[in-house]
Amino acid sequence: SERRAEFADKMQRQIDKLNWIVESLSKMVKLEQNMEPFEANDIEIRQTILDSVDAVYGKLEKKELRLVVEPFADRRLFHNRKWTVEVFVNLLENALKYTEKGGTVSISVHPYELYTEIRISDNGRGIRQEELTDTFKRFYRSPEVENMEGSGIGLYLANLILEKEKGYITAASEYGKGSCFSVFLQNCKN
Repeated sequence: SERRAEFADKMQRQIDKLNWIVESLSKMVKLEQNMEPFEANDIEIRQTILDSVDAVYGKLEKKELRLVVEPFADRRLFHNRKWTVEVFVNLLENALKYTEKGGTVSISVHPYELYTEIRISDNGRGIRQEELTDTFKRFYRSPEVENMEGSGIGLYLANLILEKEKGYITAASEYGKGSCFSVFLQNCKN
């Protein structure tokens, strides 16, 4: 019965992975083909960030990662809450996937004249410089992590969503020391 329970647990994890891949592919196709309306509005970013953290908090705790959210003043930014949560959850899940137990993931908000930058950074394995631009390509997986969980869809989907919101994403990394993904969303008049 113990082996049966172990097998059932493994099967459930595989089913969950397949469901995630199918859902991500479906979202990707819908966005690429403009199959469903995409509306963005002038809304506060704080709740969007909180919803994102809430979605991954259990995983962060389970891996014993420290989450640091720097205090920030709430701002109205042009975005779609549901889709932007998808972007942030993807970035947070990547951070926790590639950061060793006991590491740190941080979120900070930096307002500029036209855009506000939301940084999600970690002190994980990092990305080699020559691979940074490839990370946003559909189905791209670094040869170093091809045996780890993942599909190469998430960052491509994040980039696609941000294009729909008239925003953008950048990545910076120091291999072996961590990565920082910056999401830029348009400021709205407060």
